[in-house]
Amino acid sequence: MVTALAAVGALALAAITLSYLKREYTSKYRPYVFPGVHVEPIPDSLGFSVSVTPKNIGAHPCKVKLSAVALSIGDERHTTPDMSQWLLLPPSALVKVMYPAGYVNDIGVTNIREGRYITNRIELRFDMRTISTEDKYEESISCAYEIEVRGEHPQAVLRPEWIENA
Repeated sequence: MVTALAAVGALALAAITLSYLKREYTSKYRPYVFPGVHVEPIPDSLGFSVSVTPKNIGAHPCKVKLSAVALSIGDERHTTPDMSQWLLLPPSALVKVMYPAGYVNDIGVTNIREGRYITNRIELRFDMRTISTEDKYEESISCAYEIEVRGEHPQAVLRPEWIENA
């Protein structure tokens, strides 16, 4: 009887340990991706190009896909085609992935600075899906950025308050 209880206790302890180790092991492979935005000024011009730069800050590779990429310049909305395939994103900071989101020319910047639109700002919105390489962990987020052009150089600022929670 004592041996049977010891065996059941050992089996229960082994099951608990196994589930804990599995959870710890698989959590290391969870995707950790930050949705960055890169604004590249064009020399001798007020214009600039805008790119989405997802950065894998985790320790393992993962897959990423961007959709619903839209650049709004004042009252004008310009969309970019969605990614057709998953992109494998390495964990290295040495590799920079840039997905072009659009271009703002001199006229757009001037019209924003002079207040000629109803909404005088530049917005970039997109949805980003990430999934682990073993297809176990998946996450989908919506992002909104404002590109500030009133200063000398354009800057992208994350605006989470612009995202509607449905």
